[in-house]
Amino acid sequence: MWATIHAPPRVDGAFIQDRHLPTTSPAAPLIGVIDGDPSVLKSLGRLLRASGLRVVSFPSTEQFLQTHPSWSLNCLVLDVHFEGMSGFDLEAYLADAGVHFPIVFITAHDDAATRERVEGKGYAFLRKPFEESALLDAIKRVMAAAAQRPQR
Repeated sequence: MWATIHAPPRVDGAFIQDRHLPTTSPAAPLIGVIDGDPSVLKSLGRLLRASGLRVVSFPSTEQFLQTHPSWSLNCLVLDVHFEGMSGFDLEAYLADAGVHFPIVFITAHDDAATRERVEGKGYAFLRKPFEESALLDAIKRVMAAAAQRPQR
């Protein structure tokens, strides 16, 4: 059985890929995925759904911002590099607005400064390509760490 999320299927012409969520596991965490590569969005969505998680995908940080108030995310998988607002810019914007999600930053560009910046804030960092198990472990790790922190 499937339920349709009551959100518009298109946001400024971009298709929100995962409108249909299983109703058999309403307590399953909802994971947001933001990546500019359509094949990455599709493959990560499939992986996370196959692992029993609910997923909503966005092709840009701006499109996420246009719809994020309607989502109660448990975790965000976020690419670092975008044209326009970067993953770091989005994280800072959300923090300034008092919105805090556990985040797994993903990137094809690995450098020590980026890794230190991400891990220094208590987020996870994965370099593309990564193993499926590494992503699932990172999501569990940041969600568990966030649950241990006092509410902001």
